[in-house]
Amino acid sequence: MKRNLLLLVLFISITSILFSSIFPQDKVNKVILEHRQNKTENRITGNIFQYPMPFEMNRMRFDRDQLPLTKEDLTFSDNRDILYIGPGVDTTFITTNYVQDDDIVIFGQGVLIVDNAMLTLAGHLFIMDEGKAIFQNNAHLHFNQYYVGQYYLWMLDDSHFEATNATVDANGVMHYAQLHDNSTYFASDTYFPDWTFRKVFNTSTLILEDVDHVGDIMVDDSCFVHLTCCDTLMPWFEMPAGSVVNTQFPDPEFVEHFELSDDTPGVNGIHYTFVADSCSQCWWSLETLTGCDVTINNSIIRGSCVRMFGSNTLSISGIEDYTMHSNLVVPLDDRNLVYNNTYVYWWNWYPFDDVVFNIDSCSFGEMIGRGNSETYATNCFHDGATIMLGSGGDAFVSFVDGISHSYVGTFQNSTFLFVNSSITPLWPYQSTNIAHDNSYLLAVNSSFEYEPEAMDSALVMFALIDSLPDHIVGDIVEVSGSAWIELGEQNPITFDSYKIHYVPEGSTDWSLIEESTIQVSHDILAEWNTSGLNEGDHDLKLTIFDSAGDSLIALRTVTLLPDIGVSEEISSCKTELLSNYPNPFNPTTTISFSLTAEDAKNAEIGIYNIKGQKIRQFDVTLSGVEGQSSIIWDGTDENNQLVSSGIYFYKLKVGNNFSETKKMLLLK
Repeated sequence: MKRNLLLLVLFISITSILFSSIFPQDKVNKVILEHRQNKTENRITGNIFQYPMPFEMNRMRFDRDQLPLTKEDLTFSDNRDILYIGPGVDTTFITTNYVQDDDIVIFGQGVLIVDNAMLTLAGHLFIMDEGKAIFQNNAHLHFNQYYVGQYYLWMLDDSHFEATNATVDANGVMHYAQLHDNSTYFASDTYFPDWTFRKVFNTSTLILEDVDHVGDIMVDDSCFVHLTCCDTLMPWFEMPAGSVVNTQFPDPEFVEHFELSDDTPGVNGIHYTFVADSCSQCWWSLETLTGCDVTINNSIIRGSCVRMFGSNTLSISGIEDYTMHSNLVVPLDDRNLVYNNTYVYWWNWYPFDDVVFNIDSCSFGEMIGRGNSETYATNCFHDGATIMLGSGGDAFVSFVDGISHSYVGTFQNSTFLFVNSSITPLWPYQSTNIAHDNSYLLAVNSSFEYEPEAMDSALVMFALIDSLPDHIVGDIVEVSGSAWIELGEQNPITFDSYKIHYVPEGSTDWSLIEESTIQVSHDILAEWNTSGLNEGDHDLKLTIFDSAGDSLIALRTVTLLPDIGVSEEISSCKTELLSNYPNPFNPTTTISFSLTAEDAKNAEIGIYNIKGQKIRQFDVTLSGVEGQSSIIWDGTDENNQLVSSGIYFYKLKVGNNFSETKKMLLLK
């Protein structure tokens, strides 16, 4: 009978049967070619790795726009092994440890009681239609997930969740809860070891008592939130269209009593009530919406989230995290947002609808494009504090000449394009870069410490030409890099081919070097014979094609030097760079070489990253027989900092002469 009620049950669909998104070829090409035309290099200056990283960054927090956004994004299913509790008088008691490898749905006044036992759930917990879930007397709810936002607690239609003297964890990542339609969430003396994000909508109620490590709370939609004797809480106060707020927040270290509502002096039009009594580490944060009028005075703001709606073209430049603002009027003409004598830790940028958003030379905690928006980020530093780079809906996001210290997620037909950027997370839980349902994650001449993965019907496309040193006309140049795609299991598209062309700078007549139907990952793409070419700069173009006819291009410039011949004196120096072993390596490799004692007086070995930047230099000393010797590289740069996994190059320099450049792979 419960199976016959299946169409009444809503749950999150993480797959799409058909791959129906449209590859945004024109937008992708425009970003890549404009970047190339500008000949830009990464302009981020200063020691960007020395931002003050607060201790809470090792907690798990996640995108408050992570899918599904609202209950309307839930869809039907009839083929899952779901545990149903309800309708009517249907109470299920769990008093011994129990494992459920799918969703649990409590509906129609059904009740689940877990008493002094552990419920392990590899699925979502849905409570709806006046259903109740109660965890008591050392009960433990364990969401057995492996990536952030995989499973949720969903509350709909007058539902009730209660945890007293209990534990709720999410396998070391993040617990995510959404409250809709007059639902009630109560927790007292309950331990949440993983960072929690609770969204409270539609006149729902959230009451927490004696809870440490509360986490994020989205406060909006006429909801009621009351926290008593809690700590480490990060409420995001929505400032909706038409609201007028001129206020000051109390010292976040300890708050005896604070209320934010329409009854608070200087506050009008927010429509919710938030109360904190005897709470510590209160990290006040704002979500400002189009059409609000907000002035914050003499405060410490942990997160400043800017949500942009409509069809405006908006531009931001030079706004950075961890900054005291004596009088900052945020230059957005769709709202009035002012910070007076206020310190802002992190900025979050969220364009929606048909907004076109340009952001340049900024640092921020998070950025996610949604709806049909277009986001063009250049020369930005994403410190990952709050936390990801992402795209959803039909949005298009590009990240050019940037650095990210977190991870990437793409969803729902969206596209995220990286050009000449580096993605290196600070914490292990940020190691999964994932493309979901019909989305595209595209990487051009960019490096990922953890290469992105495609799930369900998504597609990842990776085009990289490694940086090339100068060569002499007539050299056989090894062009190395990557040309591959990864597909979700439901995506019927396949890899078709790649082509490499070259053209002298200033010409438009591209010549083919190589064409192949075999994917390449961190290896030789082609051997380019430069005999008969003129000296000067030449552009190389790698183009990847999939079976649907979509393409992605990567461009790189190499300089060909004139062949002036080799004098007898130089040719007799007997300089040879041999090899490195092991290769790949972790954490050390030995680079061997051979040269005469005379040449060793003026010799050095340089190690370079994929952008052609020298990261380490070794002076040469001879040992062993007949001038053979070696150096050991331990994977650190000139500042003794460990470098990230990836391709590196090395060459031996004697006077003004260089050996052949060789490649090695550092794996961690």
